[in-house]
Amino acid sequence: MIRKTLIYIQILGFLVLGVKNSIAQEELVKEVQVVKPYEPTISDAYKLNHLPKISDTVKVIPEIKYILQTKPLSVGYSVIPIKPAKMVGEPLTKLTNSYMKIGIGTKMLPMIEGYINNKRSKDYSIGAYYKFLNSIGNATLDNNEKEFAGFSDNDLRFFGKKYFKSSIIQGEMGLLSNTRYFYGYNTQMDTILEKDNIKQNFLSLNLDANYKSSYVDSSHINYDFGFKLDYIKDNFENNELGLNLAGDINRIFTKEMVGANIAIMHYATNENLDSVNNTIIKLNPWVGIFGDKWRIKAGIIVFSDIKGDNSKTYYYPMGLLEYDMANHYLIPYAGVDGKLEINNFQRMSAVNPFLVPGTGVLNTDHKLILFGGIRGNFNSTTYYNFKVSYTLIDNMPLFINDFENTDSIGNMFGVIYDDLELVNYFGEISVSPSEELNFNVKVNYNDYIMTTEAKAWHKPSFDLSFTTKYNLRQKIILKGDILAIGKRFAKIDNSVGFKELESAIDINIGAEYRYSKVLSGFIQLNNLLSDGYYEWNYYPTYGFNIMLGLTYSF
Repeated sequence: MIRKTLIYIQILGFLVLGVKNSIAQEELVKEVQVVKPYEPTISDAYKLNHLPKISDTVKVIPEIKYILQTKPLSVGYSVIPIKPAKMVGEPLTKLTNSYMKIGIGTKMLPMIEGYINNKRSKDYSIGAYYKFLNSIGNATLDNNEKEFAGFSDNDLRFFGKKYFKSSIIQGEMGLLSNTRYFYGYNTQMDTILEKDNIKQNFLSLNLDANYKSSYVDSSHINYDFGFKLDYIKDNFENNELGLNLAGDINRIFTKEMVGANIAIMHYATNENLDSVNNTIIKLNPWVGIFGDKWRIKAGIIVFSDIKGDNSKTYYYPMGLLEYDMANHYLIPYAGVDGKLEINNFQRMSAVNPFLVPGTGVLNTDHKLILFGGIRGNFNSTTYYNFKVSYTLIDNMPLFINDFENTDSIGNMFGVIYDDLELVNYFGEISVSPSEELNFNVKVNYNDYIMTTEAKAWHKPSFDLSFTTKYNLRQKIILKGDILAIGKRFAKIDNSVGFKELESAIDINIGAEYRYSKVLSGFIQLNNLLSDGYYEWNYYPTYGFNIMLGLTYSF
């Protein structure tokens, strides 16, 4: 390549020299004119865009070695540990676990009430209660004669609870003595009542115990097993021994709940009350389904009433449906039910203590109960419930003055039975506008459709109760209640004759002044309208009366 270049240069040189010699041989005369000065130019340079690349297939990764030498840095500062934050509870208030109350009044002489209980404990609770209430008042009959209408109540109870991790055992034992007098009679009959001859006393002993679960979550089986023993004896040697065993068990699943209730009740009486003992067995399996706003419960109730040749089995449907329409403000509900009402000696003597001694009473069959209503909260302080029910009843006991004996003056009551239909309208409103003030109103209106009897004897068509309480700065406590009952009817003989007992309103008010945390005084004014109304035919109640007393807590 280089050699070829040198040859080309030599050839070019020879050509240049030849031309030069030929020009020199000719003598040429030429004239040159310069128009403008010479302007040299430089051509644009173009930069190559291609960079040189070195393609090397061998990559050398350098190996770096280093050593760290740690050395503590002294900053000359000591750290003081901070105590962790914790919730500080309010100090526990001092408990007054016992009190004693003593009162005296125009009709009462005296009244004594006492209560004692152990102080705070996570393991157990134990206590006792006693109340003695004695009346020496007279009642004015419709012939303006005054008869001794006193009474005496003694109530002594011992109770206790034992707390375990997930269960509770509790029990109660009580001794109760109630004395009444048959002071009301037919004033058209000429008679003189001797206090000792018209005395009736009921002495009862009660023992109650149960064992139940106390789980805080719903994944366990809940249970409640109970035992109850009742003995009662009256002033005429009539007695009854009652034994009750009951158990309730249920379990909640995701959206279902199943359970069962079983009870065995046995009542043994002396022959004056009944020659045959009565045993009742109850079985009630049920299932419930619930959602966020609704709940359904359905089951069956079976009663086996075993009483000699009169044994019978009763079947009752049970169902409930409710739906929360407006976040607990409006909850409509409806259901069906039924029950066998046990009319044992102890219960009936509490309802009407003026029964003819030795009166045995049949059980009442509530064959069908249909009900529906609405309940809920108007706001956070107001609760309401309105309900309508329809009931078919067999063997409803009705009290009538006893005129079976020719020498009877009507101061005792016998029992007759009738089948009937009952339509009940019920309403309740409870309001607590503040912690200091609350009141409650309940109203019942009853419509009885009888089968045989002309009226539902001594059953009121209407009853109302109103209670209120106001706490003024924890110093003065005011309370009051109003009890009203509508007209009732009393059967006066075995024919169709009857009389109407007027409706009545009983207004009572009371006040308590707390002199200190342990000492207070109270006053109670009863029957302000001085209305000696008749609760039972021939039996007027007391008129206006006052009670004063003191309460000491310790």
